[in-house]
Amino acid sequence: MKKSLKIAVTMILAMALAVAFAGCKTGSKKAVAGVQSGTTGEYYVKGDADWGFDGFSNIDVNGYDNGGLAVQAMLNGQIDFVVIDAAPAQKLAESASFKGKIKVIDYDLTEEEYAFGVDKNNAELLAKVNEIIAKIKSEGTYTTILNKYFNGEEVTGVTSGVKDINKADTQFVVATNAAFAPFEYKIGDKFAGVDMEIAKIIADELGMELVIEDMAFEAVVTSVGNNGVDIAMAGLTVNETRKQSVNFSDSYYNASQKVIVKVEDKSFDGCKSAADVEAVLKAK
Repeated sequence: MKKSLKIAVTMILAMALAVAFAGCKTGSKKAVAGVQSGTTGEYYVKGDADWGFDGFSNIDVNGYDNGGLAVQAMLNGQIDFVVIDAAPAQKLAESASFKGKIKVIDYDLTEEEYAFGVDKNNAELLAKVNEIIAKIKSEGTYTTILNKYFNGEEVTGVTSGVKDINKADTQFVVATNAAFAPFEYKIGDKFAGVDMEIAKIIADELGMELVIEDMAFEAVVTSVGNNGVDIAMAGLTVNETRKQSVNFSDSYYNASQKVIVKVEDKSFDGCKSAADVEAVLKAK
């Protein structure tokens, strides 16, 4: 009887330990990154052969309509960190909503080039856009625009006309996602940002009315050539997949991805390089 009782107790203890360990295993969870849906940051974390990114199998990804929503989700404890383009990351950190609450890990995780996506059936427009990019760079206008948006100078924004299918020959229609400061964002009913300033210059050079269509980032490239959209201007990284939908202009800006964390997060404090940052990500 005692032997049977001892065996029974042993079995119960073994089962309890098994359940406990099983609970530990199923209770563990992956780290979660927040990204703006459809952007390079998403492909960087998830991995994508076309983009040349291996990704992080140990990290889940939550997509958001813009970086601000991703950062807010992080502050709410819904995700662990955010991966987004360097310039927008800095603007988010400086914004009234997040200043003092977040920090940008200052190492470039990627090397990218921004360009504008032009309708494949409009070679004349592509040539003109490239001509204008070269012109504003050589004249110093481009540097002036960058200084305005990167140095906190006063910004008034540009006005968009209302698209009219009957004015297709006189309207320059731009697709963008106006939630990506300092490249495109809204000030009241006006559009501001580096890309939007250049859009205005292009429209004026063409002698056309500027029309800006604000849409989800994932729709920006595929909208070009449809419903009168002439060009995508939305902090677009040049990529082979996107080249299937548009012809890219000459590059006008070098970009990268960076990590944003809560200001109290010390996970990356010992990092001295991008490789160190990636090592921390792989260990999460």
